[in-house]
Amino acid sequence: MSHPAPELADLGNGFSVFWSDYNIRFLVEYLTRQTQGIVAEFTVLDGDKTLCEGQRINLQTDKIRVAKKVHEYDGRLKLSDWTRLIDSTAVHVLRRYREGEPPHRLNADTPVEDLSYQVNPLVHPRKVTILYGDGGLGKSSLALFIGMLVATGASVAGLGAVRGRVLFLDYEDTLDVHARRRRAIAECHPTLKAAELIYQAHHEPIWNILPTLMRLVQLEHIEFIILDSLAAATCGDASAEAATKAFRALRMLNRGALVLAHIPKTNEQQQEAGIFGSVFYKNFARSTWELKKEQEVGADESVLGLFNRKSNLSRLHAPIGLRVRQNSSNTAMSYESCDLSRTVELAKGLPVASRILDFLEKDGNLYAAKDIAEELELSLGTVKTTLSRHNKLKWNSMGEGRETKWCVLNR
Repeated sequence: MSHPAPELADLGNGFSVFWSDYNIRFLVEYLTRQTQGIVAEFTVLDGDKTLCEGQRINLQTDKIRVAKKVHEYDGRLKLSDWTRLIDSTAVHVLRRYREGEPPHRLNADTPVEDLSYQVNPLVHPRKVTILYGDGGLGKSSLALFIGMLVATGASVAGLGAVRGRVLFLDYEDTLDVHARRRRAIAECHPTLKAAELIYQAHHEPIWNILPTLMRLVQLEHIEFIILDSLAAATCGDASAEAATKAFRALRMLNRGALVLAHIPKTNEQQQEAGIFGSVFYKNFARSTWELKKEQEVGADESVLGLFNRKSNLSRLHAPIGLRVRQNSSNTAMSYESCDLSRTVELAKGLPVASRILDFLEKDGNLYAAKDIAEELELSLGTVKTTLSRHNKLKWNSMGEGRETKWCVLNR
């Protein structure tokens, strides 16, 4: 029996193979490469009738077991015909699976999409951003707040989002914790009260649950993913291999993603910390933001500083300040934009030129480079270089040589 070419469609987590002459559809899903070959789950549909579902088979060996099973339910085809049909289906799926993404011509006629944000200025569409920092800074609450922005398409505290369905993958906490946080945020931000996120807790490494996630993303029409957190989603594996597998999974999901991560304990006191684990976590991400917090002990108010450490698609963005207010009962949580130059510790993470300009503008007086360096706790060489580079643009110099002093423009 010869078969005309089937209709083959990519399901994200596998393929649909439809043989129109027989009105028979095969769903070949959850493909995984194992030592014995490529294994998948077979589902066979005869019109509206399911002949078998979720049968695990090796696509490179004998499929007689599935053929026998479907033949028991549907005798309109001979066993030998079912066997050939299943073999042919496996061949088509293997060929497409090995081909991967189709090649494209990259030339002057290639369409160019304008650079845009899914969450401005943090996450680009279909790209991964890592937000990292020490424990206890409020990363999970901030991520939930951002997810609520996406779910409603709102703009709050200087952050704006394109509306879309959100999936929150939680490896660290439970639904009740996030339900309380969601209620507290909505209490202070009425525009976010209608926010709905799909929440799912997990324990297995993200690459092990990829087929399940791909199906969920399709069924729920997910457009934005929050992963909390990277270390937990890799079961603490800090290796380059784990980084590669985790980002391969995120790439296959093909959605904008905000991934939370931690910092190594040895880096906690450094001016700029790194991401816990392999350097490939930073390398694979298209954008990384470091989160820092300034808060007095026992205070209900804190200031978060977000510092853009890497951006593959645009220039580094200026630091972002967020003031967070939370009552003692944790039933209300608000976010508003904040000027980091008005803080004590977080201001040290601002660009040197910004810090110098803010210092000069405080009283409009004349200052020598040495005075500026001492006040801002910067090296004299760094201050002199910065002053010279932006002279007549951000400030004016008065005098010459050792007597040079600096002041704001239009003095």
